Amino acid sequence: MKNRTAYLILALAIVALVAVFAWQRWMAPERYDWRDSWAKEAYSEQSDQPYGTQVLHNLLKRYFPGKKLIDIQADLPSELLIEDNSRASYVFVGEALFLDSLSTRHLLDFAEAGNTVLLSSKTIPFDLMFHLYYSECEAAEWNDYEIVEDSFVTATLLAPPLDKPVQLHYARQNQPQSYRWAFIEEQFFCDSLPQRPLGYLEGSYINFAEFPRGKGRFLLHTTPLAFANYSLLRPEPREYAAAVLSYLPEGPIYWDSYSRVPEIVGRRRNQGQGFSRQLPTEHPFSYILQQPPLAWAWYLLLGLAGAYLVFRAKRRQRIIPVLPKNENSSYEFISTIANLHFREKNYQNLCVQNMRLFLAQVRERYGLVAQLDADSLKPRIDAAFLERLSQVAEVPVKQIQDIFTQYTAAVQYEPTEDMMIQLHLAMERFFKQAK
Repeated sequence: MKNRTAYLILALAIVALVAVFAWQRWMAPERYDWRDSWAKEAYSEQSDQPYGTQVLHNLLKRYFPGKKLIDIQADLPSELLIEDNSRASYVFVGEALFLDSLSTRHLLDFAEAGNTVLLSSKTIPFDLMFHLYYSECEAAEWNDYEIVEDSFVTATLLAPPLDKPVQLHYARQNQPQSYRWAFIEEQFFCDSLPQRPLGYLEGSYINFAEFPRGKGRFLLHTTPLAFANYSLLRPEPREYAAAVLSYLPEGPIYWDSYSRVPEIVGRRRNQGQGFSRQLPTEHPFSYILQQPPLAWAWYLLLGLAGAYLVFRAKRRQRIIPVLPKNENSSYEFISTIANLHFREKNYQNLCVQNMRLFLAQVRERYGLVAQLDADSLKPRIDAAFLERLSQVAEVPVKQIQDIFTQYTAAVQYEPTEDMMIQLHLAMERFFKQAK
């Protein structure tokens, strides 16, 4: 009885402590959020916090008289219109942007139609840069934006020229702090390619560049901090931001907040696409601790878990039953179906099944998606797919092309047993050689 009373008192004390803590946070005066990373309102057009973009969003609403500012609230293919001779602009300001394959393709088509894409972010998706930087400068493989740490930087533009270099800094409680400034390495610009620098940090770090695409262009800007409320409320950074925005053609502007994600999410997604990178210094768990509602939920969960362990400490654990080992019968099923087709000499269907398995493994291992046409059963691939697969798998393009050539012959004509075997051996050689 005494033990039960002690446990009850302990549980009530924990609940009371959590309640007092929550009341103090609730009654505390409102403070500004000086974070530009992982914060809920960082670079949000609805935020008046130091690193929101409410000022910029309101400025763009009346930037071109008679032209609308359109907020994108869903994926790009459903909201970003592609019209001939529209001279429209797409603007993204944030830590990083997340684009799936359809959105990436749509954004490229948007620029190719003669429109302008302005991306101001600390990192950029590799699958987008694969198209913008498809032809590489000698010994310069794309490896994302680089970082330089400093408290203050000066920003300049080649055109239009500024009266003097503009000083930018990151602050907390109005006190300058050390900051990770992103930039594009100079090795990615060479005479053989059309991209060119437009602006610099500290006179040597490229932070603004143009990448032509079809009839339009991409404007890559690596310093979204320059467009935050804190920067635009000061005269010199405001002049710098206006000079960057002068590259937008007069026309409707699409503002994308739907694709905005934290920098660490963007960089980790780039890591998952087969490029070697250092691990980011910030752990995703820090996001939970930096968001007050999530932090309180976490602490409450820990408190309840502790109370549960206290009350259950003296209870004996039940005997864990021994369950029979699960057996994988998938290979038996595949073998049975394959033998059935083989006995019926349905070599064409076996070739089709082989190609489906081949494309499925390519998708799982390298993230490259290709499907078979429902009518002709031919793979929907192009030269870019073959080149990309060759790069990530480190297998010659000719060897990959040979696989699809043999398969196309198998579905166009009645294949023989030897044709089926040669196709199977070609696929086996690919996976033995692939990295």
